Amino acid sequence: MTHAKTRSDTGDAPSWNVVASVRRRWWVVVLVVVVAVVVAAVATAARTAKYEAAAQILVTPYTQNDPQLATIRMVRQSNDGARDLQTATQLLTSPQNSQTVSSALRGVVSQSQVDGAVRLEPQGGSNIVLVKATFTDPKLAAQVANSYATVAVAQRNKEVSDQARAQLDAIANVRTAELIPVRSQLRNLRNQGDPTVKVTQTAEVPDGTTGPSDAAVILAALVAGFVLGVGGAVLLDRGDRRVRDRAGFVTAVPVPVLVGVPPSPRGRSGIDMPAGVREAFRTLQIQLDLREHDGCRKILVTSGSSGDGKTTTVLNLAFALVSAGHRVIVIDFDLRKPDVGRQLDVTDPTSLVTTLATGEPLTAIMRPAPRLPPLRVVQVSAGPGDVAMLPILTQRMQDVLAEASDLADYVLIDTTPIGEISDALPLIDFVDDVLVVGRPGSTDQRALDAMSGLFERANVTPTGWIITGAETTSSNYVDGSGPGGIRGLFSRGSTPAGR
Repeated sequence: MTHAKTRSDTGDAPSWNVVASVRRRWWVVVLVVVVAVVVAAVATAARTAKYEAAAQILVTPYTQNDPQLATIRMVRQSNDGARDLQTATQLLTSPQNSQTVSSALRGVVSQSQVDGAVRLEPQGGSNIVLVKATFTDPKLAAQVANSYATVAVAQRNKEVSDQARAQLDAIANVRTAELIPVRSQLRNLRNQGDPTVKVTQTAEVPDGTTGPSDAAVILAALVAGFVLGVGGAVLLDRGDRRVRDRAGFVTAVPVPVLVGVPPSPRGRSGIDMPAGVREAFRTLQIQLDLREHDGCRKILVTSGSSGDGKTTTVLNLAFALVSAGHRVIVIDFDLRKPDVGRQLDVTDPTSLVTTLATGEPLTAIMRPAPRLPPLRVVQVSAGPGDVAMLPILTQRMQDVLAEASDLADYVLIDTTPIGEISDALPLIDFVDDVLVVGRPGSTDQRALDAMSGLFERANVTPTGWIITGAETTSSNYVDGSGPGGIRGLFSRGSTPAGR
């Protein structure tokens, strides 16, 4: 056999496609979307409707910069309008205001309720500070907003008036011409209060609740759930070490795909397989018959990992070969999990190691398959110590295969998954073909890489891939259910699916 070019030779790295990830894991997207929408629906149903009202306070910064007025706290004009609004917001905010509002409304709301419900927001790009109040009662929201705005401005007027009066008292005995305009300004401030703030618009009773509508919340949850679901599907897909498609198999072990076997119901083997599955193995049988070979053809069937359909492949291929008129022997060389005999209803399994160690001929342990009498089976039981005797058994297998060659046209050997257990590797020198089984969505990429490395180091090139569970093009010509089909060879029902 020639050297097998492996995936490590190609340098190809795995790639992910968002659409493909979503198609493979659509259930993740659906689950996340459903959860997000349900949570949003529960939240909207449980939330209490709130109403928001807003009064407006106009801020007009003071332009006079006389040093005698520096002690009076007011909003003074600067080159930064946003900063002026922020200063006004700070001056208008006071715990005393909340207490005064509560008293003005005769205890309808407490001071703490006012503190929690009212917020002052400077409007960037304008000279307005909004006084917003949020309550479950729309009328109360408007009352509190208006009351707070009025109280805040009144408090500012009182503070400025008191500061101007104190400043006038401080300069009362100073008689200079320079203080005449200062006294005039101080008198205006004492009489009028703070000229920089004024309520320009009262709050109206809101006719709608604050915050997004229920429909908007549900829509946002739907969008967020979809985005999170797609992200989750991609992350899960990237963490999935299973081979996704045919290209992954051929990249790891670059040999031809001999046949793609359609998905089949679990718990069924060659006897009761759908017509498409039977036709796939008939196609494989024809390809094997067309390959030039003298005498019996010995075929070893293995896989990268367990669960790929290796044993079922052996049985279906055996059924196809028997139906084509060939003499076929199936040897179960999987001592760790023998399953061929069970699937074919062959009773009284024999320890292959013990029998061969005694030098008995192959015919001593070969049995006809009750469900397909032309097929002969060498089944095994995994007795204690059998696995430890594998080296001796492997040496004897060359003689066993030579004896089987005189009795059959094809000898099919079911082995362990070579990507997980290397029991089958020594047998490769004794066979004519190595068929490798892979199942997209099942074969572990690490096991596949391990198998590829073993083939490379052993200088082995398998005959080809058998891809199970693959989607294939349907055909109206596929039937096989009539008297001449493969069903006519059998007499009983289904058997459990192979490994």
